[in-house]
Amino acid sequence: MSVAVRAVERYVLEIYNAGRVDLVREICADPVVRHDPGAPARRTAMSHDEQVDRITRDLATHDPQFTIVHLVGDDEIASLTWEATRRSTGDRLCGIEIFRVRDGRVTDVWNAPYAEGAWS
Repeated sequence: MSVAVRAVERYVLEIYNAGRVDLVREICADPVVRHDPGAPARRTAMSHDEQVDRITRDLATHDPQFTIVHLVGDDEIASLTWEATRRSTGDRLCGIEIFRVRDGRVTDVWNAPYAEGAWS
């Protein structure tokens, strides 16, 4: 398993699914740059504390359980397709994200808008 794939797998399974938000400081760089599409495109640098706050709020609000559909990559870039189920309601979302990993830590994430439902 490549370095990038392993880091992203840990990000999903340990930080999100297991709720180990404390691992942000181990798995993610400071800052992580989030790249979002749009007009204008947005680029947001987030410190460890900002990442922890964002993920903690997301877990409290949405209570997601992620399933990795596809996770492929090399030692720097990993591509993830995922499905998530809100544990409290059963609502489902799916999405795709690209991660850059340097020195074993996630440094950048490119996000596409999420969709309701699951991948076909």
